[in-house]
Amino acid sequence: MSISIKNERITKLLNEWYLEMRSRNRENAYNLKKQVDETIHNLKIEKEKSIDDQELLLYYSLLNFRYKYLVDNMSISKDSFRDIESFEIPKNSLLGYYYHFFKAIHTSVIGDYKDAREHFDTAESLLTHVSDELEKAEFHYKLGSFYYDTYQGLLSIKQVTIAKEIYLKHSGCETNITFCENMLGLACTHLKEWELAEEHFTTAMDQFQKMNVENYILMVRHNLGLLYAGQNLSQLAIRYLQEVNKKPGNYRALLIEAKEHFKIKEHDIAAELIRKGLEISKDLKLGEYIHRFMILDGMNKNLSTPEFETLVLAGKEYFEKEDLYTYIHESLEVLAVKYYKEGHHLQASEYFYLSKQARDNAQEMGALK
Repeated sequence: MSISIKNERITKLLNEWYLEMRSRNRENAYNLKKQVDETIHNLKIEKEKSIDDQELLLYYSLLNFRYKYLVDNMSISKDSFRDIESFEIPKNSLLGYYYHFFKAIHTSVIGDYKDAREHFDTAESLLTHVSDELEKAEFHYKLGSFYYDTYQGLLSIKQVTIAKEIYLKHSGCETNITFCENMLGLACTHLKEWELAEEHFTTAMDQFQKMNVENYILMVRHNLGLLYAGQNLSQLAIRYLQEVNKKPGNYRALLIEAKEHFKIKEHDIAAELIRKGLEISKDLKLGEYIHRFMILDGMNKNLSTPEFETLVLAGKEYFEKEDLYTYIHESLEVLAVKYYKEGHHLQASEYFYLSKQARDNAQEMGALK
């Protein structure tokens, strides 16, 4: 078989694999992965490789990351992109777009939001190489997800709505439309539009239950737990989150559930959930969650104010770097209250002021630009 025909066939197979992943069809993606891995293994053991072969191996490595993200996004770590970085990255090409798009997804997951913003911007500039409208929808959806992660709810709704409108024009996009409903619900929680958020989550839950996809049902249960936690309905939130946390490894659900147990003074249960979540976050090298768990741990243990201050200021340094002003506002406010209750009004005043500044910055970031 000639090199060009061989590479054409491999590219076709990789494209088919990606389309199943982009459709969030886990079963079909899993079945195709076996065939893809065998084909790529044969390519790797060839003695001489052309430039085209190297690009195929890069494409495979990118899609392999995307597959891992599809089947278990909670296992993505700081090192999950390491193999890809060994390749030379084409600049103005479709492959360059995929690199920056997937790198944006990776850096978002691990909490490197400023890097993620840069990669989203670069990927957006390379959308000129993308002719597939559904790929553009995927880009808008993931950009909306990024805006949700960085507490920019209105921008999230804008991007996810663009994606949803594209999906609605095509057949076979029911799963992705439902993902948009779920993400719109999340964005509404940031905006404290509780009833609207619940409507979106209920729509998503109904659709995923009809599809009978357990992982996606658990995802919406998690988000309903988040919704009720945001309204201080701790017992209801815990009920949903306990279902999610039966499956190990979900550091996000562990954090939310731990916080709700802390609110209702179930400190021992909170401590165990914090321990599990912190261990996972350290293993995956997730700076954002390491700091969030440590601050919650300090609250749960009722550390002395100077000890708690050390945790809060360490978190503040990290959160400022990634523009996570909401977490700065929340943690500084807790610290200010501790100082106020102890009669240290000067320190309390300073931290109340800094907390207000962080809240103002968060509100400014969340505005529709």
